[in-house]
Amino acid sequence: MDQKKRSQKIFISGLLSQIVTLLLGIIIPKLVIVSYGSEVNGLLSSVRQIFVYVALLEAGIGTASLQALYAPIAADDHARTSAIMAATDRYYRRTGKLYAAAVILLALLYPLIVKSAIPFPVVAGVIFFQGASGVINYFFQGKFSILLRVDGKSYITANVATIVNIVSKLAQIALILAGCNILTVQIAYFIINVGQMLYISSYIRRHYGWLDLSVKPDYQALSQSRNVIIHQVSGLIFNNTDILVLTFFCGLKTVSVYSLYSMIVGCVSTVIDTVCSSVEFILGQAFHTDRERFLRLQETYETYYLGLSFAFFTVTLVMLPSFIQIYSAGITDAVYTDAYLPYLFVILNVLMYARRTSSQIINFAGHFKQTQWRSVLESAINLTVSLVLVYLIGIYGVLLGTIAALLYRTNDIILYANLKILGRKPWKTYRRWLQNTLLMVFCVLGLNTVLPPINSYLTWFVHAAWITPSCLILYFAVDSVFDRKSFSMLKGLVQKRAR
Repeated sequence: MDQKKRSQKIFISGLLSQIVTLLLGIIIPKLVIVSYGSEVNGLLSSVRQIFVYVALLEAGIGTASLQALYAPIAADDHARTSAIMAATDRYYRRTGKLYAAAVILLALLYPLIVKSAIPFPVVAGVIFFQGASGVINYFFQGKFSILLRVDGKSYITANVATIVNIVSKLAQIALILAGCNILTVQIAYFIINVGQMLYISSYIRRHYGWLDLSVKPDYQALSQSRNVIIHQVSGLIFNNTDILVLTFFCGLKTVSVYSLYSMIVGCVSTVIDTVCSSVEFILGQAFHTDRERFLRLQETYETYYLGLSFAFFTVTLVMLPSFIQIYSAGITDAVYTDAYLPYLFVILNVLMYARRTSSQIINFAGHFKQTQWRSVLESAINLTVSLVLVYLIGIYGVLLGTIAALLYRTNDIILYANLKILGRKPWKTYRRWLQNTLLMVFCVLGLNTVLPPINSYLTWFVHAAWITPSCLILYFAVDSVFDRKSFSMLKGLVQKRAR
């Protein structure tokens, strides 16, 4: 299968997965809040974030392995690929044992640390079964997901994840409606997720028969993992500071409010990531084999990735307030509608996801050691500002802390990728940011002026159905006018594909 077909499959399967996750995902939090209360929803969100921290035990191996595999996969070097995968396997198995110990320890200690009216056995059980899925991933699936991603076959994991998502979420919905307790719901989720591991392992055996994990491990290929771990630590602190700070300083009900906004905006962000993932392996392989081709592809990719990101976040900013109002109707134990939260969440996500094109260049080049202190500084800014402001303005404080850190690090990433790695001035990237930002302001002001009050899901979907394509077309047109070379290359790629 050629790269274009793989890219197309990754995009379609990823998009389908995110649509399913979004549609089913927005139902469950509402059911949890109505059936068990905002405190239980906050608990589930808090536990998920804690296990993101526990995933730090991966110690950067996943990212280091990803970067190390691009060259041998592009060269079809099975021997070197097996050696790198053998080293990755050893690390993952060692990590799996530590992960299992951490799950048990957290299940016992977390209920004692966090004040909650939820019974100890329920909290402990939720933590245990949430963590058990991660343990299985470390022992059986994690390393194979990396291989599939580098080889342009991440659509395999996306497809099976979609099926597992559908089955597990339907099971959760059925159990909640049947009046089962939250622990039973969590156990069902764990059992269904085991099926994902079984399928991925089976696929690797059938399609990668040449892969031999018993060969001598190439630990040297993963030597950058020591530098990657610093990025991992700072990245985890940065990405998960908000919920943990809110958990300890504002309570689980505030966490529930934060997690609802984060979930909805996160679904939009993940759709954007799907586009990114669909071409990441092409860019990664080209970076190591054909630098001139990479530069041409990267210019076109950046032009339309930024346009797509700003377009989707424009729709989000316009449609999110009315959706939250409709979604939270009837919930009285916490206030979910807020005039400022949509703006803060969208600004945060624009800064985080629209920098992805420049961040990828740093990852392709393997400049983990050179940029590690910058990542640490980003996390330090986030944590410091969040801890100071949470006392003064609560949930707004942690969001402003994240935005402050992103303003520093997003600019730093753009400058480093262009000046240090590509050896060019960053003006084109900044110009694309500026034109898309101005277009976003124009669109939001204009749409908010013409949109009538939205008070039902039907009305909401009707307006979203014309606003979304309108924004996508407008951003595509404007970006094409300002980046004619990118448009010409995209046109050429489409015409070549059509032949």
